[in-house]
Amino acid sequence: MTDTRRRVKVYTLNEDRQWDDRGTGHVSSGYVERLKGMSLLVRAESDGSLLLESKINPNTAYQKQQEDEKFLTDLFAQLTDEATDEEKRQELVNFLKEFCAFSQTLQPQNRDAFFKTLSNMGILPALEVILGMDDTQVRSAATDIFSYLVEYNPSMVREFVMQEAQQNDDVSKKLTEQKITNKDILLINLIIEHMICDTDPELGGAVQLMGLLRTLVDPENMLATANKTEKTEFLGFFYKHCMHVLTAPLLANTTEDKPSKDDFQTAQLLALVLELLTFCVEHHTYHIKNYIINKDILRRVLVLMASKHAFLALCALRFKRKIIGLKDEFYNRYIMKSFLFEPVVKAFLNNGSRYNLMNSAIIEMFEFIRVEDIKSLTAHVIENYWKALEDVDYVQTFKGLKLRFEQQRERQDNPKLDSMRSILRNHRYRRDARTLEDEEEMWFNTDEDDMEDGEAVVSPSDKTKNDDDIMDPISKFMERKKLKESEEKEVLLKTNLSGRQSPSFKLSLSSGTKTSLTSQSPATNLPGSPGSPGSPGSPGSPGSVPKSTSQTAAITTKGGLVGLVDYPDDDEDDDEDEDKDDTPPLAKKAKFES
Repeated sequence: MTDTRRRVKVYTLNEDRQWDDRGTGHVSSGYVERLKGMSLLVRAESDGSLLLESKINPNTAYQKQQEDEKFLTDLFAQLTDEATDEEKRQELVNFLKEFCAFSQTLQPQNRDAFFKTLSNMGILPALEVILGMDDTQVRSAATDIFSYLVEYNPSMVREFVMQEAQQNDDVSKKLTEQKITNKDILLINLIIEHMICDTDPELGGAVQLMGLLRTLVDPENMLATANKTEKTEFLGFFYKHCMHVLTAPLLANTTEDKPSKDDFQTAQLLALVLELLTFCVEHHTYHIKNYIINKDILRRVLVLMASKHAFLALCALRFKRKIIGLKDEFYNRYIMKSFLFEPVVKAFLNNGSRYNLMNSAIIEMFEFIRVEDIKSLTAHVIENYWKALEDVDYVQTFKGLKLRFEQQRERQDNPKLDSMRSILRNHRYRRDARTLEDEEEMWFNTDEDDMEDGEAVVSPSDKTKNDDDIMDPISKFMERKKLKESEEKEVLLKTNLSGRQSPSFKLSLSSGTKTSLTSQSPATNLPGSPGSPGSPGSPGSPGSVPKSTSQTAAITTKGGLVGLVDYPDDDEDDDEDEDKDDTPPLAKKAKFES
């Protein structure tokens, strides 16, 4: 069963010839076994009960009217004829509206044939005439008919308005030569004007028309063929002939630093315009970008941040947030050149410490700039508005922006530091597809015997890497490290040979070294002191150093060195092993004691 989900109101005629309200329901069509054919069904919106059931006969007046081209031709002729009575025209428009509404219950192939017939009969030119009339009821019915056409096939409507614009351009050229002004109005501009001039306090008609315009300018439902691109052609037409009509109320109301009219209905209308412009920023590319920058639209929009209506100020902020979200440097330069953060900062400060949607939306915009690291906007905000924002401490957003700014300055002042950080951060080499293919080919070409022998396969990318890939700071660091290691080795060698430390070498003691391995103090090594080699109480002749003394000194020096990472347990094990190795044999020990 095909469910169109069309919402309708059902009335039935009672015995007193009065209409009874049966309720609101949804229209659907499907095959009903009891009626032996396709039927029109209306089920209640509340409980799904059946409100109406009617069989659709093949030979209905609807089918005959669709096939009768003379009937449709007469219908459109009477609609567009200026001599037609207003009451008669209203009846014809309402009939055509019901005609289109009933077509929603048809099968897709029948509905396609119906709208093609209407298009061939000239329904769009007829609607253009009807929309230009003063009768509001007739215009409202014509708007409903136009919505059926846009929902069915927006490309058909686009093609008509572009052909109309081309014809008007040709006529305008001829009239310009004759010095006559062409006052023809395009169909889509009529729709925009009706949206702007809606008298409904709730702007119900304007909301409907804005949705139709959004469908027409949506690139997602535009066709692209080999010969032409509908998106490029229609958007070029729209920004040339229609965008100035759409932005007219915005430009008229933002000539000063605050909105000239700030009543509720005007605010609602401008919110609708901003919603459509925000949609264009998101889905259109260079068309809307050129228009915003050339017409200074963003500055005009930010004037609405001073509106007393919070929803309008939020619409203006959302428009700017959408632009910043694109991270386009053309937009960023335009924002910085015109100092377009000033209205936002003013609104933030005027809002004070109130925790509301305005406060959160503004903070979120600055947080996006910080997280995405948009360098140009970060520098612009800190350089121009930091004094106004530095006292905001209930969030870390602005202090984070300040930190980002200082890091940028540091990298600019010391480019080598920036390159060093990037190397350490991106220490993995990126290999292209060709290198990977070469490695795979080499792996498959390698014999299994070679692999079993333990020969490693070296990739071409690893062979080509040389010392030139290492940056200057890293090479200097490695040279200093090697020099330091060589000096330590020389000191150890001298200590082992002479039995005492070099005066120029300062021995650093680790906390994990045992007390028995601690080097002697300088006082104990002086001649004449107790325990010194030259003292009378010391064994051996003056100037001679026992072998155990030199070994102890070597152990002391080695145990006193502190590496980059200290492993106390391992050091103790090593020291114990060295003690075992350096312990003299029993014969030598006895000789020393004697």
